Amino acid sequence: MTEELHEEVLDSLAELDKLCTVFDGASQEDVAYAKVFWSSLSLQPPIESRLVSADIRQRLRAAKTPHSTNAGAKQASWSKRDEEIQQDVYLKQKQEERQKYMEMAKKREQIIALLKKQRDERIKKEMISYQNKTRKCNQVDKRLAPSSVDEDQKEVQKLQ
Repeated sequence: MTEELHEEVLDSLAELDKLCTVFDGASQEDVAYAKVFWSSLSLQPPIESRLVSADIRQRLRAAKTPHSTNAGAKQASWSKRDEEIQQDVYLKQKQEERQKYMEMAKKREQIIALLKKQRDERIKKEMISYQNKTRKCNQVDKRLAPSSVDEDQKEVQKLQ
């Protein structure tokens, strides 16, 4: 009876495969390759529906074996050595960082000194040119002064 039931299930699956796989206009050889390909594929269920997942730890950790006192002493000496090494590295990094900042401060001071020197030179040149400009302007003002005063008086009289 189970054999008959088994054969019926296989027959129904074969009929279902025939009904679901349709390759119109393709050669028999292509149809055979496609059927083999599609029958070999199966979609995996989403990870939420799996009972066991590789990325989820489901076993308890194994108990640690007790170490002898000698091993504990070695571990302590290694940890001290590691701490010393880490502290040395940390101090070296701090020293390098301090050195870098000192170099930046020196460059900044040099730039400020250069800018101050350029400013002083510019001011000195402006003072020299200002003295020459005031002499020229005074000479021009002396020439133009009487006529400009007369023109101003005429304009005032017109307005009154």
